[in-house]
This record gives sequence, structure tokens and C-alpha cells, in this order.
Amino acid sequence: MGILTRTRAALELMLASWAEQMPIQAPGDWVSCQVRAHRDWDRPMIVSFTPGDRGREFSAIIYDQDHEQTSQRAAEMRDRGWRELDTHRRWSIELPETDPHAPAEIARLVIADLRARGATCPAEVTAWDISAGDHGDLWVPGLGVQTHPARGEHY
Repeated sequence: MGILTRTRAALELMLASWAEQMPIQAPGDWVSCQVRAHRDWDRPMIVSFTPGDRGREFSAIIYDQDHEQTSQRAAEMRDRGWRELDTHRRWSIELPETDPHAPAEIARLVIADLRARGATCPAEVTAWDISAGDHGDLWVPGLGVQTHPARGEHY
């Protein structure tokens, strides 16, 4: 078991809780965050749950503009779990809330991508700009990685 295993489990639980709690506590609102590997800071992943996107409520996306999009690169990205590449060189995955394995699949993809980009431990990962709806911040102390803004920081 790798050192990021607890982070994967925490992320899976967080995603599942978003699906369970957001429709009740903030009907119609989305929730998302950027996940950044410290060794590849300029390429954040965006992980989100959007109840209004029927059939694709869970999603993750990453910009891949620094790499030539070859068949070898496509195979690497698909091996990590990415499914689609758009014309803007963004890889994505979209899964329905009704899929009981969706939180686990997104969490597995995030950790696989972080590892491929050099992250070896939770200290090398930051969850950035964790937002709920257009005007809300969400605190996730149980995620097990650094967060920004840190709990209690106000601007």
C-alpha cells in the first residue's frame, strides 16, 4: 500500500459525502476544488460534483497543454483513468451520481495522476480553492492534505 492510500480513501469519502449532502444542504449548488501536485504546480486538476449535470455529476479535468498529444500520451492518460480529450487539450472524466463506484473511480484517478506527476506523499499535495456554489468556501480538514485557504484564513 502506498503512502497516498489514506489520501485516496479520504478523497473517496469526501466525494461520496458531496453527493449525499450537497443536494440537501445547498440544493442545486455545485462543489469543487483544485488538486495540485507541488512538483507540477501549474497543472491543477479540478474535481467537482454538480447535481445539475444529470448523468455526469462527478467530474475531474486537467489541462495537458505542456505535452504533445501522441498516441503514447493518450495511452498514458487513459491508463491513469482519464477518458476524454477535448480540443483545448483538457483531459476529463464524467461519471453519474447513480454509479456507486464513481467516488472511488475519481479518487483513484486523482491519486494515479498525482503519482505520475511526482507526488510521493500527502505533504506534496494541496487542495486549493475548495468552493461550494458561487459564493461559498468549504472546509475539508479530514482530507489529509494541505488546503488553501487554510481553515480560519480570511481575506
